[in-house]
Amino acid sequence: MGQYFSKLRVLLRKLRMFGEIFATSAADFVLDALRIPAIKSIAAEEKPVMIYLGGNLPARIARMIKWHKRHENFFAVLVCHKDGYTDKYVNPSLDRVILFRNRFHLKRILKGLRGARLIHAFGPKSYYPAAAKRWSRIPFVYDMQDVLAVYYGLHPPIRWYRNELPHEKYVLKYCDGFVSHSMEVQEAFRLYQINSKPETLFFPLCCDDDVFETKKGNFDAEEFHVVYAGEVAGSFRDSRQFATIQFHYLAGEFAKQKIHLHLYPAPGTFADDKHEYKKMAETNRFLHVHEPVHQSALARELSQYDFGLIPFFYRDTIHSREKFRYSTSLKLFNYIEAGIPVISTKDIDFQSWITARYGMGIIIEKNDIPVLKSIVKRTDYRLLLRNVEDNRKKISLNHHIIRLMEFYNRVSGK
Repeated sequence: MGQYFSKLRVLLRKLRMFGEIFATSAADFVLDALRIPAIKSIAAEEKPVMIYLGGNLPARIARMIKWHKRHENFFAVLVCHKDGYTDKYVNPSLDRVILFRNRFHLKRILKGLRGARLIHAFGPKSYYPAAAKRWSRIPFVYDMQDVLAVYYGLHPPIRWYRNELPHEKYVLKYCDGFVSHSMEVQEAFRLYQINSKPETLFFPLCCDDDVFETKKGNFDAEEFHVVYAGEVAGSFRDSRQFATIQFHYLAGEFAKQKIHLHLYPAPGTFADDKHEYKKMAETNRFLHVHEPVHQSALARELSQYDFGLIPFFYRDTIHSREKFRYSTSLKLFNYIEAGIPVISTKDIDFQSWITARYGMGIIIEKNDIPVLKSIVKRTDYRLLLRNVEDNRKKISLNHHIIRLMEFYNRVSGK
């Protein structure tokens, strides 16, 4: 019965969100037809204006803006849908935040932003970035970490994925430049049969040098602490989409070995998803559920644990093999910022390659979960810590941000 009500509440939240979008669209359509502006024009700004735009704000955007501003003086404007915005992913580098309510409101906002140097749009949802590309003549860069077509191919079993694919294809085909944080985009170009590709920058997710921490406390291989920071899903969720972030099996296996599992759900996680794990924690003393943490404080929070966890296993899902081969996630770099080694699944090829290349963690398969403690005991933990601190600057924003700036200059024609 509890799962039924959880599903119902999630459905009602989505219906409310779509209802608000539908209800406000008519008014903004009329206001746009009457040429009534939504915002004050940026024409008076004396500095170049950069626009960062999308439906759901990812943590990586404000981090990149902050490091870019260390080298160039510009006015940073974030334009985000109000339901996809979270203040835990922003920092003072943003000069202005504009939240839109529907696509016609976005169109009205863009009219006030004419003259900007560049739009840096972000996915993975492409509905609003595609609309912005159609309506604006500003040089347009698209930024993606997860490419939806790569999850299930061009005929996904999930309806909202099917609805998104035409917009994703449009932006990939017509953007002026593409920033790829993973290698998924090459598979997407193949799937969509896009032969005339935009200029593309491979810019892997990087560490933020400003938040580097040293691991706190002592390590005890008999009862150690593993932390996961990211999205979590309850058992009532569709496993076709959410199996990799359903932690019931892991929580049980870790408890058998006296391994503590700490979950830090991503900001925006539905209350029902978090509540299910909190109820589990009441009867499992090795499971701990925490509140989301601002990006600026996350490394400091994670540094008190022994390992960061990336537990995505291919056999749990119906995702494509290419999705596992090419994907990446910011949590890998959050753990390294915290100064703690990583326990990563072998199935995530690119991420496990980074971990193994720099000797910053342990690579496991799902069959290793029931014997994880014995694997950790055989590991030189001090060496892992030393490798993390010695190598993380090589994969840091401070080291790589110049490449992104040079890419902007090529796309904008500066």
